[in-house]
Amino acid sequence: MARRRPMADMLRPTTVIRAQAFRKGLLGKNPFWRTIAMLMISKRMMKRTFGKTPEIIEVATMKGGGHWMEIRTYSPQSRRARRRGAS
Repeated sequence: MARRRPMADMLRPTTVIRAQAFRKGLLGKNPFWRTIAMLMISKRMMKRTFGKTPEIIEVATMKGGGHWMEIRTYSPQSRRARRRGAS
């Protein structure tokens, strides 16, 4: 079942523009709205691809042979995880 959004979220300008772009551009034949839809989709894909880069916490180098080196990275917490940790 789809998540219900509050009415305030549905009235945001970006939500209205996104809905228009998908309805008139991708499902319709309007080239202006199709361009807007493609820009919004590409922005989201670029943000998802390049936005969250893991931060290197520690790199340990051992001298000599036969040693095991482990590099750990921790991804940034999502907004939901930060909210859970705050309460």
